[in-house]
Amino acid sequence: MNDKQTVKFGDIYREVKLTTKDPIADGYERYIGLEHLDTGSLKIKRWGSIAEDNPSFNRVFKKGQILFGKRRPYLKKAAIAEFDGICSGDIIVMEPRKNTTISHGIIKHIIQSEVVWNWAVLNSSGSLSPRTNFSVLSKLNISIPHFSQEVCISVLDAAEDSLRKSENLLEELNKAKIRTAYALMLEGNWYRQLFGPLRVNVPQGWQILRVGDVLKDTQYGLSDSLEATGRYPVLRMMNITNGYVDPNDLKYLDYSIEEAKKYLLNYGDIVFNRTNSMEWVGRTGIFELKEDYLFASYLIRLVSDTEKLTPYYLAQYLNLPLVQYRLKAFATPGVSQANINPGSLKSLPILVPPLERIIEIEKVLREFDRQIDVLKEHYKKMFNLFSGVKSKYFE
Repeated sequence: MNDKQTVKFGDIYREVKLTTKDPIADGYERYIGLEHLDTGSLKIKRWGSIAEDNPSFNRVFKKGQILFGKRRPYLKKAAIAEFDGICSGDIIVMEPRKNTTISHGIIKHIIQSEVVWNWAVLNSSGSLSPRTNFSVLSKLNISIPHFSQEVCISVLDAAEDSLRKSENLLEELNKAKIRTAYALMLEGNWYRQLFGPLRVNVPQGWQILRVGDVLKDTQYGLSDSLEATGRYPVLRMMNITNGYVDPNDLKYLDYSIEEAKKYLLNYGDIVFNRTNSMEWVGRTGIFELKEDYLFASYLIRLVSDTEKLTPYYLAQYLNLPLVQYRLKAFATPGVSQANINPGSLKSLPILVPPLERIIEIEKVLREFDRQIDVLKEHYKKMFNLFSGVKSKYFE
């Protein structure tokens, strides 16, 4: 006897296409972009203010509806709204159908299951920024257990609870690192001191410089078309994660050794994402890999002046949320992209302690990184456990 029933995604969910011409007049205060959704998490932890940021979005969502990231579905961004608002056009708004026999407690877990993401990725279109859509998702067949939905929900909720506890620990440690970095690197200065009209408090022995003053060189990456295989892996924007270069989802190029020399990254180089969506532009990572890697044209190689500071220190400074906010203010809008030119980056003020103090600060922040890596491994195990449970239920 078959212990599963097969239903179509479109028989469980329906797309909602409500829009607004004046969100503030219609009573909406918050907006959600793709950057506010976390991979693998159904919870929305961040949002933007419509009054402050004046986004161009007009798609409305309501509390309880599902926000599904249709751009780059391999990032697995989908969450359940806990408030009303508006969202990016790169997000599909959907809700469970009223006549479905599937419990809402199960429906929320289906949306973050591998069978859904695998289908979305497999059937997405576009190379640089692939997208899926609801009509594609609606055709997916999903197998769901026949047995007690209450039992199924109980097991799924318990696995999710373990994952969330691990996620919360990781989030708190990341926040602690940021608070520590602010205290050690800014010495009480804040946005209006560094980038506004107020005077910077420069501790004895420190200097207030520009980023350009602490760089030896900058260089644009290569612009050749990339392939699925080849001699040299090429780093792109998605290879910058939490201040480091992460060799995931690589593309390749068959350069000769002589052609590659110009674009080979050296240990300690910094790569800066100069152009992409507002979510990605300004991201910065330090290259600390031993293998040979090249870098793509929308990245800039930054070579630090190690007589003034360490590459790690500069990368951490550029990744501070306050500094990232300022960098995005430099961004000039393009067609679906934003751009930060090297001149703007070089003009950015930076507080520079004596080198021996920089080394001390680096030791503290790298210890945070080590502990964060430990928690990431634990989170990964919990995530795989949760995914494994869902895979047994949904096919």
